Amino acid sequence: MKSFKDKKTLGLTLAILAILLASTAALFVQFRSSSQDKTTHKTAALYQNGQLLRRIPLKPGAEDTFTVESGKDGFNTIQIVNGKVGIVDANCPDRLCVKMGMISSSAYPISCLPHKLVIQIENSENSKEEPPVDALTQ
Repeated sequence: MKSFKDKKTLGLTLAILAILLASTAALFVQFRSSSQDKTTHKTAALYQNGQLLRRIPLKPGAEDTFTVESGKDGFNTIQIVNGKVGIVDANCPDRLCVKMGMISSSAYPISCLPHKLVIQIENSENSKEEPPVDALTQ
């Protein structure tokens, strides 16, 4: 009986240590990536029909609003506020681009398919690279 209890205790102890180790590693990775984000400058790159329209530095405290025209009557109004960028108004049928909100991360770019407009966040070091090729830009 004592052998069974010792194995159970040992297994429980190893499981707890594994969870603590995994949690510590996850916190380390998150802390390291967030500290790198603070040291790199981000840029919003605007592409229409696969062509770069302009790059806008996303600086804390900076504000700007401008309109990108598309086709005969199409438009997207883009706003930059405190290091974030988003489409605040558009005349596309579904307005999904407006519903995407403001972004400051490259995880999810904003796209307006009817107007073939993509807003991608890039690090300033990477801003000279060619845009990635996807179904929209081909």
